[in-house]
Amino acid sequence: MLARVHSALVQVPDFEAARRDYARMVGFEPARLERGEGGARSAFFVFPNIALELREITPGGAETPRPGQGGLRLAWEDGDPAQTLADRGLAIGPGQSQRASALGGGAERVWTRHVLDRSASRGFPVELVVDESPDSILEPGERVAVEGAEDRSAQFHALDHVVVMSPAPDETRAFYGDALGIRLALDKTFDQRGVRLIFFRLAGLTIEIGARASADPGPDQPDRFGGLAWQVPDIDAVHARLAADGFDLSEVRSGHKPGTSVCTVRDPVHGVPTLLIQPVQPI
Repeated sequence: MLARVHSALVQVPDFEAARRDYARMVGFEPARLERGEGGARSAFFVFPNIALELREITPGGAETPRPGQGGLRLAWEDGDPAQTLADRGLAIGPGQSQRASALGGGAERVWTRHVLDRSASRGFPVELVVDESPDSILEPGERVAVEGAEDRSAQFHALDHVVVMSPAPDETRAFYGDALGIRLALDKTFDQRGVRLIFFRLAGLTIEIGARASADPGPDQPDRFGGLAWQVPDIDAVHARLAADGFDLSEVRSGHKPGTSVCTVRDPVHGVPTLLIQPVQPI
């Protein structure tokens, strides 16, 4: 069964710049740097409910990702997912053994990768991770703070939600809910905002499907990565730190959910729409 959202993937053309900028933004250094079998480097920033992977775009291959293009990996536990998902009408690719070596020393990471049918996921990359070893990639461990973010209140805490934009939300809802079996928490149209939002929740993380309320279904248009929304314990402290470090941000404002405060990080985010949220309940 699905256990959690393993990681969110962001493709970046300038790996070193992205690694530095994201460390400055979240407030701490990546927990792991590695090189995959294809030669691409990755940096993992680990949070209590997910890992963020920045992966270097390398030349070659059948399809070169766009900068900032995203994807999701879901951790599967207790056996082979093929039969379970086939019973729900979802085709998955055969398991592919994957290996990645740690840069600068450390344990090799080994796992099995199942690629989900792109037509079912409406073109948005979704994979299953099975039998990962070592499994420490999702353990937050001891963070190495960047300068100016030694206080945890000035660091990012966790991922609140990952956004997937869909021109055909009913089909996307069927994929995440009926086929994958992720719990549906909300499906609501907000007429004043002109949007329909569908929330799926898995192990403390929300996958938010966003769509225009008035749009006709667009089955020929793929779903796309819509960005990341991060929880922060003190949005004023994080905002002040990032502004002092040269980031381009909006002002802090009230969120749509009563009692929350939000702001947008505009640059440098390497193509990823980025929202900061201070929740109602203290972190």
